[in-house]
Amino acid sequence: MGVAAAGAATAVAGKAFRKVVVPVAAATALALGFVVVVLDDGGTPAQAASACVAPGTSDVSAASAVPGSTVAGFDGEQMKNAAAIMKAAADLKLPVAAQLIGVQAAIGESTLRVIDFGDGAGPDSRGLFQQRANGSWGSYEDRMDPHTSATNFFKALQNVQGWETLEPTIAIHRTQRNADPHHYTRFREQATQIVKALGGESASLVDPSGVCPGERNQVVGDIAGKWVKPLQKAVMTSGYGPRPAPPGTAGGVLANFHYGIDFSTPGQAGAIVAITDLKIVKIRNLEGQFGTGVTGQTLDGKLTIGMYHMEAGSLKVKEGDTVAAGTPLGTEGATGNVFGRHLHMEFYAGALPNPMIPVNATIDPTPILKEKGIL
Repeated sequence: MGVAAAGAATAVAGKAFRKVVVPVAAATALALGFVVVVLDDGGTPAQAASACVAPGTSDVSAASAVPGSTVAGFDGEQMKNAAAIMKAAADLKLPVAAQLIGVQAAIGESTLRVIDFGDGAGPDSRGLFQQRANGSWGSYEDRMDPHTSATNFFKALQNVQGWETLEPTIAIHRTQRNADPHHYTRFREQATQIVKALGGESASLVDPSGVCPGERNQVVGDIAGKWVKPLQKAVMTSGYGPRPAPPGTAGGVLANFHYGIDFSTPGQAGAIVAITDLKIVKIRNLEGQFGTGVTGQTLDGKLTIGMYHMEAGSLKVKEGDTVAAGTPLGTEGATGNVFGRHLHMEFYAGALPNPMIPVNATIDPTPILKEKGIL
């Protein structure tokens, strides 16, 4: 298997620096200090969709035989093997989050093919999950059978303490005991597409975090124009504006300006709530530099507010929802290109559907937060 690339993280006085790639010509106008996150083996907790029922055996079997149940880059044999993995999870009455993990693991181990050879690290490894001949994974025939090998994978996964709340790649790593705990991250989006293609209606709205969304376009709470602190008991750890980046920080001059404001809760992660009444226009799940988070527009259309780096799988709202100030959005985390758990907020003028730096210019949220009594 390959080794996932990782960058070096840099932090000074508890302040996180993020990395963004922009044209050099834009450096004088827009700058954003970023670094690449490096997670240790413990990973960042992720809420699994334990209440989300996996597509049943008949659903998966039927979907795998339906023409058009395909995903770019995967042929019929690979999709059939993915269906066998999903069926094994369904037979064990595991949630759709487990199906995602199983397919994700098999993509990383064998590209969803039943291979009859190992590698330098495991010459006796075989099958979809590259299970070794050490007695833990059954006979050779068991390891070469998609359903049986998947069943044994899921049984081992269930023995990983707290697998439901681990980042998927960490849960797989602790099951497979491979060399690189982050090897499987890159396969999450493909696994999601496959599960959605094979799972039918019951998996059609599943996102990469494993969450089965509820109905969208809901109005949550009492819309009253209030403003509240987005993270109770938190302290501001980094304000808007220039801040010196440590020498060697990726991004060069772009690392010397902070285009948002950060809050962090001492001790355990805090609950992030809507800072004011918002129309949720963008949901992010483990997406690039932003990690997991939401973007919302104030109901008067004057501001767009992004709230990023939340715990994977913790989001409680969906695109199209209108939420009142104080509505829970997710949990403080460290997802995306950051170092250290915190909430990062960016403010933009006007109603923007998907603002981001350096395409859109941010505004300093400090005067607004002071006027609203939050700072």
